[in-house]
Amino acid sequence: MKNTMENKRAILLLSGGIDSTTLLAKLSSENYDVIAISFHYGQKHSIELNFAKENAEKYIVKKHYIIELDKSLFKSSALVNREIGIETYESIELPKGQVNAYVPFRNLLFISTSLSLAETMKINDVYLAFNRDDTVNFGDSRMDFIEKINAIAASNSSIQIKTPFINLSKTEVVKLALQLNVDLNNTITCYQPNEGTECGVCLSCVTKQKALENA
Repeated sequence: MKNTMENKRAILLLSGGIDSTTLLAKLSSENYDVIAISFHYGQKHSIELNFAKENAEKYIVKKHYIIELDKSLFKSSALVNREIGIETYESIELPKGQVNAYVPFRNLLFISTSLSLAETMKINDVYLAFNRDDTVNFGDSRMDFIEKINAIAASNSSIQIKTPFINLSKTEVVKLALQLNVDLNNTITCYQPNEGTECGVCLSCVTKQKALENA
């Protein structure tokens, strides 16, 4: 009997955005059985979960988990705290370093949850859709951060976090999305959408617009 650890299966952290949807399409095209995980943590853009659900269905993921986290964990972040305004930008000149949309160690919580599920389901590969542009403003999206977590995981398992887009710009991810026929209209990137309409001025929207123009 074939060892279940050898099956071509993967866990994917899935939001409703371009990056993770493109990675889902890529894994699907490579015949992976995908287990998707999304999170509800009081984010202002929780509408992203609707897009995640639709794309999970479109690409026929084997199981889609939506994990609830206590939003009070993240009250220092403008992405969650409705009393703090999201920083906005009038041009494509984007900031360097941490921004107020950073959610304290959110990605560590996300990744820890995915590792727990991976070990439970005997799945070796956990995929994240971090891209090079993410690493400019979010320290918990950088390769050295992932390498440290992989070192911990390797101490008692064969599970590895994989980030195939980490050296790609947002523009390059968009180009790949177009090659894979991803419906970009069925994704949402905005940090503060109004009834599904992207604001166009938050960091995520401006980065997306720049990528679309370049692609």
